[in-house]
Amino acid sequence: QVEAMKQMVAAFSEYARAPRIQLAEFDLAALIRQVSDLYHAQDPRVAFGLRLDRGATMIEADRGRIRQLLNNLLTNSLEALDGRPDPVIMIETSRTGDQIVLTVTDNGPGFQAGIAGQAFDPYVTSKPKGTGLGLAIVRRIVEEHGGQVELANAPGGGARISVSLPAAARAARAGEARREQA
Repeated sequence: QVEAMKQMVAAFSEYARAPRIQLAEFDLAALIRQVSDLYHAQDPRVAFGLRLDRGATMIEADRGRIRQLLNNLLTNSLEALDGRPDPVIMIETSRTGDQIVLTVTDNGPGFQAGIAGQAFDPYVTSKPKGTGLGLAIVRRIVEEHGGQVELANAPGGGARISVSLPAAARAARAGEARREQA
């Protein structure tokens, strides 16, 4: 119980603390590879699939916060997959206009019907060990970056979370130029 309380206090501190956002251009695909490699090394039984669109790599964001976002999404997926046969996490990126869309899908049980509408609210969780702050932090990070986040149950089962974030300004201009030429 004490350990659970420590984790909850640490998670709340992370949620409540809002250091200044520091935007910089970086390669989202490279960060995804780094983070997924770390999680795969931690739990090799989980298969990580990556579908990273070459046109959706450069992003303008706070690298540390995007790493936190990825950590929270992958931690949630891993916890949902605990004890499941053939666990899989798929991470995808795509480009829609001047937005980069990051989608994380797992083949776990998916979101419970009653909790899906409140999943981004602080302290809402269906997990016995969860604090209910992971997705609240994800939403806050996405909103700080002027993006959007959506969740749903994947058609084949499991959970799917999609995050839209602004592409790097230089990449967005290059995309506009390509569209104008077409």
